[in-house]
Amino acid sequence: MHKPARVLIVDDHPVVLFGLQLLLRDHPRYCVCGEASNADDARRLAEELRPHVMVTDLVMGGRDGHHLIEDVVAASPGTRIVVYSSQEETVHAREALRSGARAYVSKTEGLETVERAIVAVLAGLVYLRPGVPAPWRVSDEAATRPAIDDLSPREQQVLTLMGRGLDLQSLARELSLSVKTIGTYRERLKIKLGLDSVRSLERLAAARLPENTDG
Repeated sequence: MHKPARVLIVDDHPVVLFGLQLLLRDHPRYCVCGEASNADDARRLAEELRPHVMVTDLVMGGRDGHHLIEDVVAASPGTRIVVYSSQEETVHAREALRSGARAYVSKTEGLETVERAIVAVLAGLVYLRPGVPAPWRVSDEAATRPAIDDLSPREQQVLTLMGRGLDLQSLARELSLSVKTIGTYRERLKIKLGLDSVRSLERLAAARLPENTDG
């Protein structure tokens, strides 16, 4: 018999957390391994617990959750992320999946849809409501953009701070992330930008700062 999949639930509304607990706590296939009501606790728990799935709101305390998604993917690559949000799908689902989420469920659809999304992501699939555009459906114009234009907001932030001379430890302190997570971002940047060394990445980061560009 397979062990239940560990699920971390994240939302700043106690009623939603309670509803997710009711949905999952007696389910034979899942167990709630932790819960958080803010992004900082969610990052910490994801890195400590390495859940199979994280179900999270997209906006907590007025803060954008896309950075949270990216940070959890970097810190715990095996965690599948299901966004459960009241934000408009046609506006936010595409960016959430680009950040690393594997499902986007509107809170207007109800909790039973969250379970369907969890089943899908655990099976290695992406879950979106029919009609919501997926991030890999890009136009020819988008496909020809330079790789640096396709970096996520968090990757752009890390690159900018590297350009200002921050080392691994300083980056971790500045972004309130672990050194390991920052190292993962740095490796991802090297791959995306086709660079073979950290030094090359640092040179590119410094060269793209406004004060270091021509004109």
